[in-house]
Amino acid sequence: MKTKKWAHIERDIRSTEHAKVVAGLESQLAHYRDQVADLEGRLAVALQLSKSKPRPRAFGIPESDRSEAVAVALASDWHVEETVEGVSVNGLNEFNLAIADERIAKFFRGVSRLTEIERHGADISTCLLWLGGDLMTGFIHEELAETNGLTPTQTILWLQDRLLAGIEALAADFENLLVVTSYGNHGRTTKKPRHATGAANSYEWMLYRLLEGRTAHLPHVQWQVGESYHNIVEVYGRTIRFHHGDGLKYQGGIGGLTIPVEKAIASWNKSPIKADLDVFGHWHTQMQSPKFCANGSLIGYNAYAISIKAAYEPPQQTFFLFDRARGRTMTTPITL
Repeated sequence: MKTKKWAHIERDIRSTEHAKVVAGLESQLAHYRDQVADLEGRLAVALQLSKSKPRPRAFGIPESDRSEAVAVALASDWHVEETVEGVSVNGLNEFNLAIADERIAKFFRGVSRLTEIERHGADISTCLLWLGGDLMTGFIHEELAETNGLTPTQTILWLQDRLLAGIEALAADFENLLVVTSYGNHGRTTKKPRHATGAANSYEWMLYRLLEGRTAHLPHVQWQVGESYHNIVEVYGRTIRFHHGDGLKYQGGIGGLTIPVEKAIASWNKSPIKADLDVFGHWHTQMQSPKFCANGSLIGYNAYAISIKAAYEPPQQTFFLFDRARGRTMTTPITL
């Protein structure tokens, strides 16, 4: 039989356990009350917000904040009469005169479309169209005489009609159109490149002069036909140096094209004419830095791109804005 002492101890133990259970339940109850209070507070806020009416605000661009800019369109490395068979580039590209015709039209439409978009935030009344050379492939290598779709003289006539149509279309979209030109290395009439007489021995230089004459009836179309390797243009007090790009020496070294371009720019800027921006093509590679803008190609990936170990990129040209206050700003490809 249990003694009264043990019975008393058992009652104390049960009382202690009961107290612990009660304390735990009270703690849980307090926690749940806090949660309910928090949820009730959130519900009250939500109900209040549901009754409030939003006040509309206009975030349009104030007239004083609108910028002024020139639309710059880069057209180089078209190689229109060259043929690219899909099998020669593992099916990554195909090119012929019909495709070239379509891509040229798409390029000029792209310039107008992008300008229309950018006019929502900037006043753009002037376009600078750069014809940067190698619009043709020519016969500078013997195999090209067998594979090209046209002879050099036929190519000039073919290009003249397409470029005239594009220039007239841009002239209708802009109050002012400046056409700046560079002759390429493929358009030469000689076997080897000429330095002092490069323009005089260029089919493309002749093409530019012909087009200048054919647009003489458009008073707001001005031409700056390059007579030397560099063609210098002043825009809003800044200097842009246009050149085809074959004057850059690059052999596929480490660091890519950037290092030889930086070295060339530093060297050229030792002259009295220093450029704020260099624009060039030739390498069929679109890239940019604060100092330069390199254009892609209309022909796209071909045997030449493979030979210089260029990374694949789609056929594309370049469009950018040159802002009065900021210089080159928005830069984008026109994918063809």
